[in-house]
Amino acid sequence: MQLRRRLAALVAGVGLAVGGLLATVPAQAAAPADRSVSDTAATVTVVPADTPAEVGVRATAPTISPAAERVRYVTDGTYSCPTGRLCARVWDPTRGKYKVFDLYRCNTYSLSYWSGGGDGGGFKNSQTNGTVARFYNSSGGVVHSSTAPAIAPSWWNWDPIWKIKNC
Repeated sequence: MQLRRRLAALVAGVGLAVGGLLATVPAQAAAPADRSVSDTAATVTVVPADTPAEVGVRATAPTISPAAERVRYVTDGTYSCPTGRLCARVWDPTRGKYKVFDLYRCNTYSLSYWSGGGDGGGFKNSQTNGTVARFYNSSGGVVHSSTAPAIAPSWWNWDPIWKIKNC
């Protein structure tokens, strides 16, 4: 999954670079009689296929809105979740660490730049026993419900999740 995302980002970056180059080339109705058409063509440099995806591609940190009660970073994926909170963990490629959002206030939180599954994410529902948290997709459908106390299933993946309602 990560490789596919990196490849997609690389292709998008090359597309933007090519588009930018083409946008700066002046338009001409016809080549002058003393110049061939090939003399007026733009030159584009293409990045070799074996170039690492990290080169020239900027990562974006995952965010949440409205703001979480607390945001913290952990290096090994192990984290605690205080009583009364839903804590959501996601990989932050800008720091090379897991970013943990502690959600306390009852709200619907919108997620931005959250991706990954397996060791890339998860949650702990440490809210009052019986409190149900819901995880929604882009069209507003419920992807998963979690009744406290609970921990994310081992197959957890943030890719289809766009919003969390913690209560």
